[in-house]
Amino acid sequence: MNPPQDSTDTVFEPDDPRVDGDIQDPAEHFRDLINEDQPQLAVAFLSQMYPADQGLCLADLGRSQKNEALSLLSPEHTAHILDHLSPTEAAQLSYGVDAGTLSAILDASSPDVAADVLRYLSRQQSEQVQATMSRLEPVLPLLQYPASSAGSLMTTECPQVNINASAASALDIVRLRGDAAERIGAVLLVDAHHHLEGSVSIVRLALARPDTIVSQIADAAVHSVAPLTDQEECARLMERYSLHYIPVAEPDGRLLGVILVEDLVDVAVEEATEDMYNMAGIPGERVTGPLGASILHRLPWLYINLGTAFVAALVISAFESTITRVVALAVFLPVVAGQGGIGGTQTLTLVVRSMALGELPGRRGMRLLAREVILGLVHGLLLGLAVALVAGLWKSNPFLGLVLGLAMLANMLVAGLAGAGVPLLLRRLRLDPAVASAVIVTTFTDVCGFAVFLGLATAMLTALT
Repeated sequence: MNPPQDSTDTVFEPDDPRVDGDIQDPAEHFRDLINEDQPQLAVAFLSQMYPADQGLCLADLGRSQKNEALSLLSPEHTAHILDHLSPTEAAQLSYGVDAGTLSAILDASSPDVAADVLRYLSRQQSEQVQATMSRLEPVLPLLQYPASSAGSLMTTECPQVNINASAASALDIVRLRGDAAERIGAVLLVDAHHHLEGSVSIVRLALARPDTIVSQIADAAVHSVAPLTDQEECARLMERYSLHYIPVAEPDGRLLGVILVEDLVDVAVEEATEDMYNMAGIPGERVTGPLGASILHRLPWLYINLGTAFVAALVISAFESTITRVVALAVFLPVVAGQGGIGGTQTLTLVVRSMALGELPGRRGMRLLAREVILGLVHGLLLGLAVALVAGLWKSNPFLGLVLGLAMLANMLVAGLAGAGVPLLLRRLRLDPAVASAVIVTTFTDVCGFAVFLGLATAMLTALT
């Protein structure tokens, strides 16, 4: 794949003498050039990269360095970089940029990109930037929609013609709106009141006779969404019907704009990343982010996990006398807890992912719960048999093996029940299943595993000693 060629990019070949093959980290090299007070050389080096890579290099700079670098780039160049970044990356690049520089950049950007950046800024910074922008009018309508809605993702720059126009007229519109038409690959058809009536591909237009009315070659079955539709639902629709774009229209059918497939790819990545980070208790963190932010994100969840660990410790302490008489029990405590934790995490990951992709509507919840309980029973029987044999032979005590095997069976049942039941319950309570499920599931498997294992050992203490 060759780098895109346009007026704002300097294209290079691998044997270009300007490119140092020993540079392992371009972002670090770019930062070093800025630190060494060689801004012109840094910009020349930056211009050799893809726009998205340029954005990542700039975003990693400190505030003063970033402003210095951006002052050497034209607003059009920086706007071109923003066009190739996700909304989150564009917002990170814009963080700390002075209002005058940022307003000039956003004036040169497309309205949807400008709206994305303004939406992610703090309220004070957003107001300062808007006050100095000269092309704010097309951006303001987009700012009224929530950040995770279809309206926040759409672009209003889409080719559209009247449904009674000729193919020749439609092709003239395509030529005038070349970039937008190329990205969509089609022309949207509207009536006199700007209501969406269908679409027609550019290829079909080019093959039609010039005097053909576009309604005669149009595809009337157009999937559209309302501006307040959640972005995850938009992504599911686009994936389900293999769409390259999806129009955004008011409930009465009035066309507002379109969402492009590349924008929803960013959404899918961000949603998956958010769920993964939430499950790990590190929401919104980046490896290159501020140290203080990482401490604030992680510490509360570490405290919560510490609290659940003490709950498990209290359960163990209730059986201190049993452990004192059969010390071998302490050896197998991690086995019971570890297997239950892994089993619960497997189920939890599957369920949360299915929820995120819309594969688990409410009516399927009980069916899934039953399925995971059956899986827990099967896994518990097989694992319980294995650990019973190993423990019985290792410690030459078949009763110890029996206790461990039964505890493993019970804990795998708990793992399946908690792994599926906890996220389903949180969803029922209108809470994010990805945020707290992992901590709750781990607590269930640890506490129940220890209680069953040590409880059975206490009941069979005479046989064990």
